[in-house]
Amino acid sequence: MLKPQPIEMTVECTLEELCHGCIKKFKIKRDVITPNGEMSQEEEIITLNVEPGWRTGTKITFESSGNVRAGLYREDVIFSIWEKKHQLFRREGDDLELVLEIPLVKALSGGIIPIPLLGGEEMNVSFEEDIIFPGFEKVISGQGMPIFNDPDKRGDLRIKFLVEFPTYLTDQQRAEVVSILQE
Repeated sequence: MLKPQPIEMTVECTLEELCHGCIKKFKIKRDVITPNGEMSQEEEIITLNVEPGWRTGTKITFESSGNVRAGLYREDVIFSIWEKKHQLFRREGDDLELVLEIPLVKALSGGIIPIPLLGGEEMNVSFEEDIIFPGFEKVISGQGMPIFNDPDKRGDLRIKFLVEFPTYLTDQQRAEVVSILQE
């Protein structure tokens, strides 16, 4: 007899859960055949250990954990990982992308800029030597997502800058800017 079609379930995970790993538990109700041959339902808690570095499309199979079908054969249960949208970061492979808006004065003068990291922490990055222009990109190695099957390695954090320009300058400010930039 052929094995029945599997039951597929989608598991939504945050970037933080896919970065650090987590445990998700699911209550499965399934049809079973009792010893006297009658159909009955039973419940089981299935524990899914989400590994650091998993991504959308990762599939995990729990063999014969579903309903009894076609006599005595049980369906497999397949969990498919789906990554929830994050409000700051976008995942590109093992890299994380962050768009950061900074004021024009900071873009021109440099200094220390706090960079948010996945999980709520911050990293201070020095831009003493750089002039940040619209579209400027800074890559911080090893601050991206863990690489699955090699959690000691990580992708990169790619920071793309948007520069806030003033919407209004007085005649005096405009003259000072022109004077400074013509030197």
